[in-house]
Amino acid sequence: MLPTRTIDSRIEFTLRLIGVWPDSSCKILLPAFWATVMMASQIFQYWYIYTHIGIDTLPDLLYCLSLCLSNTLLFLKVNVLWLNRRIVFDILMTMTEDWNMLSSISSKTQMVDKAILSHRFSKCIIGAYTCMILLGIANMKGMDSLQADGQRQLAVKMNLPFDYNASPIYEIVMATQVLLQYTLAIMAAMLSAFTVSLVLHIAGQIEIICQELLEISVTEDESRIAALRTLVNKHQRIIAFVDSVENVFCYMSLMQFFSNTLVICFLGFLIMTSLDSNLVLVKITPYYIVVNVEAFILCFTGEYLTSKSKHISQFAYASLWYELKPTESKILMLLILRSQKQLTITAGKFVELSLESFTQILKASASYMSVLRVMY
Repeated sequence: MLPTRTIDSRIEFTLRLIGVWPDSSCKILLPAFWATVMMASQIFQYWYIYTHIGIDTLPDLLYCLSLCLSNTLLFLKVNVLWLNRRIVFDILMTMTEDWNMLSSISSKTQMVDKAILSHRFSKCIIGAYTCMILLGIANMKGMDSLQADGQRQLAVKMNLPFDYNASPIYEIVMATQVLLQYTLAIMAAMLSAFTVSLVLHIAGQIEIICQELLEISVTEDESRIAALRTLVNKHQRIIAFVDSVENVFCYMSLMQFFSNTLVICFLGFLIMTSLDSNLVLVKITPYYIVVNVEAFILCFTGEYLTSKSKHISQFAYASLWYELKPTESKILMLLILRSQKQLTITAGKFVELSLESFTQILKASASYMSVLRVMY
């Protein structure tokens, strides 16, 4: 069955789960619940890191800190969505209106292709995060052994304010941790997929404009000016949509930019120092790959959007503009002038997301990794 929207049902479920969907219920209770759960989890994790600081426990602390940073990043990203809930609602409503305004078969085909690509990406990224969580749980060693402080090991290292050694409290805590980490991983995956879906939706609208630009010359003279004005309005609608996406995701991208740099650094250091331990490598390597993929997706979406925005001026110039009347050419010139400003997504409004930004993340991570290696 062909999709009728760009947003996948999995993304919709995640947005409903955190209370960021136009008609979702419990818009106040759900954010309060997840804020309480994630804050409590991070407090216990950072408490463990603070009480176990030492050069002899550096590998363990770096892995715990990497997980803490990932969870903190997710918590901050969800908070940004909560604070900009009205803008997110407007974005989702605009996407629905764009689908409802599709009239020609070619435009529907282009949007359906982008929707299929978006849905496939959602499935792939869920599978990647699921494999990461399952491998991390399956390769935990010494689950029943005691730590140095006499406590039994947990799936996620925490300092809890109660004794969890005895059964069935230990099993309940373990099950809660596994369920929580899996849920948070799926949330992180779907928020990345949400960004990709928005960019693919914009790309589909740009391709529709490009296709209509090539068909302008065969339009009847009476309706040609109206068609050109419609194209200008569609382009302005895309610009406004990108501005709304930028207002919501620019600070999320900035936080992810710095967080991924540190996490890649820490995990890379752990891989370098654990080459003789296959069990540790199997646990850390999937996490390392997923974080790199997450950073690549973030930067590639910005690169893809920028390259797509250039197509409008290129297709406008490739159209049979010399067959238009002077009044019609002026409208087309206005479209070309507006398209000179590239559509971009930035990190904090000062770093454009591109493949060059991804190389900067890898370079910075490698530099910090070498410093850690020398100090260790």
